[in-house]
Amino acid sequence: MPCSPVYEFHDINVENFADISKILNDSAHKWNLMIIPFAGGASSAVFSAFRKQLQAWKNQGFSLHLHGYRHRANLEFKRSLFGKIALCLTGGEAEFAGLDKKDSAELLGEALNAWQILQAGEPSGFVPPAWYGSKTLFSLCKEHGFENYGSRFFMWKNGNGAELSIPFSVAGLPFFLVHLVNFCEKIYLRLYRVFKFLPRPRIVLHPIETVATPAKY
Repeated sequence: MPCSPVYEFHDINVENFADISKILNDSAHKWNLMIIPFAGGASSAVFSAFRKQLQAWKNQGFSLHLHGYRHRANLEFKRSLFGKIALCLTGGEAEFAGLDKKDSAELLGEALNAWQILQAGEPSGFVPPAWYGSKTLFSLCKEHGFENYGSRFFMWKNGNGAELSIPFSVAGLPFFLVHLVNFCEKIYLRLYRVFKFLPRPRIVLHPIETVATPAKY
């Protein structure tokens, strides 16, 4: 089992890629980048710069993963009770939560179409927004040929199966819990270097978290 953590940078889009690029340039790690493909009302110049940046990251050895379509949920879709609860817990960010197979397939298709417009090659994998997926979504991703799929506590790789993983993220947490999570992360990383049988840690950043401590990683 690898003895190094996985580094994930979530929620990268056409609006924040320039700021994130500066952070990645100063980082010593190769990140899995979770890309939101929806361009919204971005100008052609900004969209072109976004495409060029994605290609540059790919050439630098970063892995580009498809991260939903808009990330923000479309409230016109019908959802299960679980999906409605997930939307409440995430402030409407759990885009795929509680969707049936038909709507999941439709939304995934829109995400893939938007990705193709980015001209970034094939995505390395798929991670549903806020990690709220489903068995149906997982099956659809395998049917589309994704080599990797990430959920909250598992990482799946085609040919290797699923691997239990512990994510460390402070996204959406109240301030008083941030230091506790960061402390637990440091302790777990030390333990993991010694006891390699432990679930592999994932260090997860979101754009909003880098404002206060951009040089942490």
